[in-house]
Amino acid sequence: MKRLIILLILPVLVLLGCNRDDDFGGNNEIKPVPFTVNIKYDASKYPAVADKGVANVTITLVNAATNDKIIGKTNADGDLVLSAVLPGTYSIQAELQLKKNEYEQQLGEDTSYEIVHFGGFQEKVTVNANISSTLVRISSGNLGDLVIKQYYYAGSDTKLGANFRDQFIEIHNNSDQTIYADGLYLVFLEGNVNNNVTNYTQPNGQYDWSQTAGGGAAANTDYVYANILIKVPGNGSQYPILPGKSIIVAQTAINHKVPFTDTNGTGVAIQDPSKTVDLSHADFETYMGDYNINNGKKPFMWDIQNIMVPDMLINYWSIVSNDLILNVNSMLGVGILRATDAEIATWKKVAAPKAPTGTLFLQVPKKFIIDGVDITDKEQKVPKDFPSDIDASRTFIVNEVGLGQNMFTGLSVIRKTKEIINGRVVLQDTNNSANDFVTIKANPRGYAQ
Repeated sequence: MKRLIILLILPVLVLLGCNRDDDFGGNNEIKPVPFTVNIKYDASKYPAVADKGVANVTITLVNAATNDKIIGKTNADGDLVLSAVLPGTYSIQAELQLKKNEYEQQLGEDTSYEIVHFGGFQEKVTVNANISSTLVRISSGNLGDLVIKQYYYAGSDTKLGANFRDQFIEIHNNSDQTIYADGLYLVFLEGNVNNNVTNYTQPNGQYDWSQTAGGGAAANTDYVYANILIKVPGNGSQYPILPGKSIIVAQTAINHKVPFTDTNGTGVAIQDPSKTVDLSHADFETYMGDYNINNGKKPFMWDIQNIMVPDMLINYWSIVSNDLILNVNSMLGVGILRATDAEIATWKKVAAPKAPTGTLFLQVPKKFIIDGVDITDKEQKVPKDFPSDIDASRTFIVNEVGLGQNMFTGLSVIRKTKEIINGRVVLQDTNNSANDFVTIKANPRGYAQ
C-alpha cells in the first residue's frame, strides 16, 4: 500500500517502503541517511537572487522503487532537512506560489499577475551514505493567456473505433479578452524514448543536446528541440478565440463516428461510434496531402481533407510519418508559441546526440513558448522533454482506478476547471501538469467535471 508522509515538523525520521517484517539489523540492515534538498531560483532568469535559498517551497520526494512519498517545506535558508531517508533513487518536485506583492518584493521586478507559480523538477536523484544533498532550482513559466486545454494523443480502439485518426489538441483562451489564433504555432518535441543514462545523455536520461548543438549547458536548459512545427494560418485578425473559449486542431477534421472512403478509394467502417469523436467541426486540421506530394511522398491513406476546415501550415517536419500521428508510445511533449518568420529563420537545426549524422531537429528558444505540457508513459520511463519552468512535472492518462493506461483507449488528458466568472470558464494553470490535468473520455470542447 502506497503511503503519503507529510512533514510538519523537521527533522523527522522517515522510513519508506518498510513493513513489520523488514530487518534493520544483522546482515540485512538498511540504514537511513540524512538528506537535504536546497531550493534556489533559476540563475539564468533571476540572477540577482540566484544565490539565495527560497523559503516555503513545497517539496515532494518520490521513491522510484516503492512510489512512497515525502512531502515537506523548505526553511528560511531554502532547505528541506531530513534526518533519515532510505537510500534509493528519487524524483524531486518543487512548487511555490507567490502573491503579487511577494513576487515583487523577493524578485525585485514587477508583475501584472496576482499569483505567480514556480516549479522545479529533478529525476533519478540518488540518496545514499555518500550523497547527502541536492540543489533544485525553480522558475516561473512564460505567463500567457492561451493554455493547452486538451491533449488527445491516445487514439481510440483499433478495431471498434478510429485508431489514431481522431487525435486532436485543444487550445483555450484563459483571459477576459479576445485573442487571435492567427500565427500561433504548435510545437512537438523530440527527446530520448527511454531514461537510460549513456554517453549521449544527461543524468536524467534526456539527450545532452550540447554534444550536437553546442552552447554548453544552455543547450539543455534554454532550448527545446522540435520534430514538428505547424502554424495557424491567417492575416492576424481572421481567427478569434473568444474569452473562455477554445480552438481544436485535428489530425483529420471529419466525423470519425461514421464510415468514410480513404484516399485509395477504400471504404473504412466504424464498428462502434461511441468509441471515437466527431471532429468535423474542428477549427483547423493538419491535412498534409499537398505537402507530401510536393515533397515526393504519397499522401497518407487516412489523411482526408475537409475543405470547410482551414489547413495548418507546415513550417518544419522532420519525422518519417506523412501525417500528424501522435506517438502513443513515447508521447511527444506539446507546446504553443509565437514567433516571427525572421526569428524562426535564425533557429538552428541540429541532430540528436544519439545519431549525430542523422535527422535534424529544430532548436527552439524556450522564451518563445507560451504553454507546454509534458507527457509521459504510464511507468514514467521516458525523460521529460520540457524544462521545469515550462512544465514543472508531467501528466499521463489513467483509467478509472488511477492506473496508467495510454494506448487506444479513447481517453484524453484535459486541464481542470478552476472557476467560472460570469459564464467565462477559467482553467487551472499552475505550470504543473501533474496538478493541472485529469483524464476524461476524449471530448472536443468539453470540460473536466
